[in-house]
Amino acid sequence: MIAWIIVLGLGLIAAVLLKMNHVRHRVTLLILILLGLFLTTTIGIIAKTHELNLNSTDGVIDAGKVYVGWLANGFSNVKTIVGNAIKMDWRSTEEVNLFNNSKK
Repeated sequence: MIAWIIVLGLGLIAAVLLKMNHVRHRVTLLILILLGLFLTTTIGIIAKTHELNLNSTDGVIDAGKVYVGWLANGFSNVKTIVGNAIKMDWRSTEEVNLFNNSKK
């Protein structure tokens, strides 16, 4: 039910912003739609995975804690991946021809 309210709200915002001709408003609309889809999808996945009850206040608070922890863990993983990618030696010392697999 909450997902449909979010989608309906984003649709109304989209209808209003599409009436405006500025590119800035269309970019804002795209960002809002993508953010709404991300939140709706991830909250639904987390609620289903952890069998959270979103019908009570305590359930929503517990879901918020789980969701914030999940996001923090995701950002930590991205930080680790980016840090490892930065530490790698990206300079190529040997050129490989992809067509005959011989080194030049």
